[in-house]
Amino acid sequence: MISSPLKIAKKQSVFPNEVLLLKANINYTEIHLKCGKKIMMAKTLKVFYKEFEKFGFFRVNRSVVINMKFVAKTDEQFQNLKLKNKLELKVSRRRRDDFKASLGRLNT
Repeated sequence: MISSPLKIAKKQSVFPNEVLLLKANINYTEIHLKCGKKIMMAKTLKVFYKEFEKFGFFRVNRSVVINMKFVAKTDEQFQNLKLKNKLELKVSRRRRDDFKASLGRLNT
């Protein structure tokens, strides 16, 4: 499924299906693309999450939003997850149930 590019700055846009994850860095956000490139933007993670949420992104903890399409596997308790690029992340205790439900919707 090819989606339209999402504008992230005045002259810059990305395809949501090319974005692996968004990572907070104080008041900046690092956008990690699946090709390995990183884009640093001067917007908070909260602002980006509102834009990317409708494309299947999920906030797993305070500082990371992932593209659910790139989740390779999780452990039994959904405490940790591994992305397709071998990156391992922790899922926040309070977000585990929502993550499990979101992952279930994705797999059905």
